[in-house]
Amino acid sequence: GGTGRICPSMSPKQARQILDAHSPPGEGWPLHCRQVAKVTRLVSDSLTAIGANLNSDDLEAQALLHDIGRVQTHGVMHGWAGFTLLRSLGHESVARACLTHWFKGRDESELRASGRLKESFINNLFSALNPPEWTLGDSVISFADSCVKHATIVSLNDRHADLIERYGDSSWMRRANELAVQHGEELSSTLGQPVENLVSPFYGDTLHA
Repeated sequence: GGTGRICPSMSPKQARQILDAHSPPGEGWPLHCRQVAKVTRLVSDSLTAIGANLNSDDLEAQALLHDIGRVQTHGVMHGWAGFTLLRSLGHESVARACLTHWFKGRDESELRASGRLKESFINNLFSALNPPEWTLGDSVISFADSCVKHATIVSLNDRHADLIERYGDSSWMRRANELAVQHGEELSSTLGQPVENLVSPFYGDTLHA
């Protein structure tokens, strides 16, 4: 409760079933989703243990499905593709992370200034978010996504170096890293300890197809 959403939340088990149903054989991204969900659960449970108003099941389900749009495209629009896919299946309540892991907390004016997206699309993006404000739960998933390189749990620095290598250096990528670091700092501040302390014992943990 307390999320301000009308739609019922989904269990992680249901989310895994949806992920499995949309996972092409041999694709690595579903394993990435499972690892992001593992980190999300770890951080969310630690936050709720100290009184944060988060629903760990809901966040784990969102994390499991955050990259489901990759079943349609690996391009820049995979976040929107995932959101619209889940919405079409009647699961808009867990589609939020498809969008948030992608724009990473940039506000409307920053997205406009980047010149990468049409005005009408930016309007659609923010009208799809409920609530429109960035939340602590969004920071948990953003940070978790930034801790998983392919299907291996790593440090933020390792993950970002890999992204630059794969997609090239750009102001967009540098800003994504900056935002991930900010989200990590927000979580550390809320936890009262570096969030990396929770995750670092899992560095090197990997999943194989």
